[in-house]
Amino acid sequence: MSIPFKLAYNTSFQLLGKAVTVVSTTIVFYLIIIPNFSVGEFGILNSILSYVALFYVFADFGLNAIFVREVGADQDKQKEFFKKLFGLRLVIAIIISFIAAASLAFVGYTPVVKAGIIIALGLIITQTFSITALALFQAKIRYDLALVADLFWAVANLVFVFIAVRLTGSILFVIAAVVIGNAAKVLVSFYLVRFQLGQISLEFDKEFWRRFLLAALPIGLIAIFSQFNAQIDKQIVLLAHYSPGVKIIGADAAGFYGFAYKIFELAIVVPTFIMNVGYPIMVQKREEGIRVLIGFSKKMVGGLFFIGFICLLFGWFAAPFILDISIFQKFSLSLSTIRILLLGFPLFFITPVTLWLAITLKKHAEMMSIYAFAAAFNLVANLVFIPKFGYNAAAVVTIASELLILILSASVLFIELKLNKT
Repeated sequence: MSIPFKLAYNTSFQLLGKAVTVVSTTIVFYLIIIPNFSVGEFGILNSILSYVALFYVFADFGLNAIFVREVGADQDKQKEFFKKLFGLRLVIAIIISFIAAASLAFVGYTPVVKAGIIIALGLIITQTFSITALALFQAKIRYDLALVADLFWAVANLVFVFIAVRLTGSILFVIAAVVIGNAAKVLVSFYLVRFQLGQISLEFDKEFWRRFLLAALPIGLIAIFSQFNAQIDKQIVLLAHYSPGVKIIGADAAGFYGFAYKIFELAIVVPTFIMNVGYPIMVQKREEGIRVLIGFSKKMVGGLFFIGFICLLFGWFAAPFILDISIFQKFSLSLSTIRILLLGFPLFFITPVTLWLAITLKKHAEMMSIYAFAAAFNLVANLVFIPKFGYNAAAVVTIASELLILILSASVLFIELKLNKT
């Protein structure tokens, strides 16, 4: 198999896997969950899943990238390092699950929300195991195997959530169904891993852990701060004590905001798809010279900005028609939130380019600081403005945080490129 064909072959499977994930999630939320739950119930469910998402980003922490870099195509190394990575990830999952559960004692969630979070902690374990299997598929450049696991997950997720909604109508059972669906993906993934390695075992190697964690630290922290930006607003919207003039309760606010954000998420996966292909090309262009890299990056920015602007226009005019659909009419108050988030599309489409361009230029520490600062800004701004102005303030802060990231990262890139010219 030639290298260009191999790249195209595996890129297509990555895109198909992402598409399967998006389609399954969309059907589950918009055609199964939303029609069968009230605005407040949907808000609670979305906030529970968002809380857990704050933690399971630690399961990745950039370790897959380090694994792939270290083992290459060496099959013996793949087998040896996989069991060590598995051991590390298992320990991380246990620690993070404990921290997530213990943190509930300090947060004012209702008993139902706390029970839902305890059940949803299973997602940390399943997510940890899934991305560990993915590390081997990436090292072997076998994204077709990852697609097989995604397909099984998509079907299991649909079936189990549908059964939970139809038979129980309970948020807690729906969360359990989501965990079971993810567990099905783990079983399939490790079945495929076993065929690649012959057997599956784990090893606890502290020196390996230290070396891998230190190597992954910059990218891992960037991912954590980015996930914090994406999820913390949902928790504050649910827990906020609103001013009398806002006239809304936390569960309903979380429902309206969560619905708008789900629509927003459908579109912002597009730049992720594109950058999955664009980043390896950036690395190649860097070898050809800074000028070539910058020329390619400018084209990426222009193309993604155009796509983001088109999505903005389409979404702006399509949103009222979406909310006119009978099953979505109860979320009519989400219209203004959707349109606020839509205004940020061009920003969210081009910031991935600045991030990966900075990483290509080895500006990891600077980007880590930028994302940490943006996370702090996001937290403080949401704590100040959501109680006073309601959930629409969360949408405004989301855009402001992304604009801050873009301005600061562009400044770092400008300085770096100016120094390279002198």
